Amino acid sequence: MNQIHRIGLGVAGVAAALTVAGALVMDGYVTAGKDLAQVTASQQDPTAITTVEPAASPTPSVDPLTIYVRPAPIPPVTHVTKPAPVVTLRPVPPVTWTPAPAVTPPVIHVIVPTPSGEGGGTDD
Repeated sequence: MNQIHRIGLGVAGVAAALTVAGALVMDGYVTAGKDLAQVTASQQDPTAITTVEPAASPTPSVDPLTIYVRPAPIPPVTHVTKPAPVVTLRPVPPVTWTPAPAVTPPVIHVIVPTPSGEGGGTDD
């Protein structure tokens, strides 16, 4: 990433942070103004009680309707007339197996010369 891209990304981040911070400050300012207006209105006439009258309903009220629901019938009981057959266990015959023949692994000779180069490179 080039240096100019890093600078642009940093400027964009700072601008975004300032935008969010400004929105929060303005929200607090507006809320404080509303709260202040409510406080000053209630301090002007402390004996005044505000009441809310319910609005008249345009349609007459209807008595509640009770609906009875018949419960589901209990299912019939099913009796088993024929039991399952009796299972007799049979012994498992032993498994006979012959072991694998023993195989000798191949011998690998590695010839490593000595660091000084002496010895002729034999595996004695």
